[in-house]
Amino acid sequence: MMKSPWARFMGIAVATMAVGFAWRAEAASSDDEELHMAATPADFAAHGLTQKIAVWEDGRRTQKSDNTFEWWYFDGILDDGTDVVVWFGDNWFYGSHQRAVTIELTPPGKLTRRTMRTFDDPGSFATDSADIKIGPHQFKGDLDTYLIHVDPAETGGLGCDLTLHRRIASYRPATGYIEAGKQYFAWLVAVPEGAVTGTLTADGATRQVSGSGYHDHNWGNVAPSKLFDGWWWGRGIVGDNTVIASELHGTSAVGGTNIPIYFVGDEHQIDVSSFGPEVTTIRGDLVRHPDAKHTRKIASGISYITADGTRVDFELSDRLLKSVDLIDDESAVVRTVAWAMSIKPWYSRFEVPVTLTLPGQSPATGRGTLEYFELK
Repeated sequence: MMKSPWARFMGIAVATMAVGFAWRAEAASSDDEELHMAATPADFAAHGLTQKIAVWEDGRRTQKSDNTFEWWYFDGILDDGTDVVVWFGDNWFYGSHQRAVTIELTPPGKLTRRTMRTFDDPGSFATDSADIKIGPHQFKGDLDTYLIHVDPAETGGLGCDLTLHRRIASYRPATGYIEAGKQYFAWLVAVPEGAVTGTLTADGATRQVSGSGYHDHNWGNVAPSKLFDGWWWGRGIVGDNTVIASELHGTSAVGGTNIPIYFVGDEHQIDVSSFGPEVTTIRGDLVRHPDAKHTRKIASGISYITADGTRVDFELSDRLLKSVDLIDDESAVVRTVAWAMSIKPWYSRFEVPVTLTLPGQSPATGRGTLEYFELK
């Protein structure tokens, strides 16, 4: 399998953790350093935000710096069973000092095909809306409509021209900033769900596609490994409802806090927008990972529940879209440091069944994706 952008990020992160091991091992020294969702009125004011999401929020949010990263992500679940992922990044994962464009295609019953291109030139990043240009590739939109172009002539034959029309209102949990002191990782879901149309190109052939899509935007000012031991993240379509859920596991250095986030909505309303103590998570029994190279067991799924009984269940399947040992291709020095620190980072992504239970209704099942990102 081709090397994931997560892999290069982890190589940098492992080296960073080796230098700063003593810092990482310490517990948080004050409440200000404990990982939390920034959600107070003062937090909204500090970040220049209101409850209503504005178009500029999907534009560039960081100052260009070695100390920040930012990326724009899209995935589509297409009508013919194909899964597609497109990802545009600046300082593509903390410390790379490059821009990057990635496209992945997973046709039904076949292995994932992936191409990533990295660029030393600065690219172009608008601040008033999402308008990202990296080489000949572009990711542009205004919360309602996005145009995503990956040029197959530059990638070696894998490309797309896709349009994403939002059907579910944009979403962020509170301010979207997950903070520990001055360190943060931020998240905006510009398109929880939308209609996808356009073309995919592979092997010299271009075909028309349609389906359901999703777009979110992340940025931060610290290597994610400094804040998180790992996370679960999933999204799915169940009938008319869109479900998005995650659980982020904070490191001991930031208090070991777990932050669950849970969203359910349709074209007319948001039924659930909850995080932190408002959400209970339950992980399934440990089972063998479907990738034989992954020696640790993995939970058979994860469930998110709110006090009113709204519940979503992501159930693991053997439809494995990606499974990557994140330091397998790194240098002997990095691998040795990781071994000495008992770090075995891994990224797994599945296509899964998703079951949603709303109060007073019978459970309904749909289709979605689930990722498990292990940073330790």
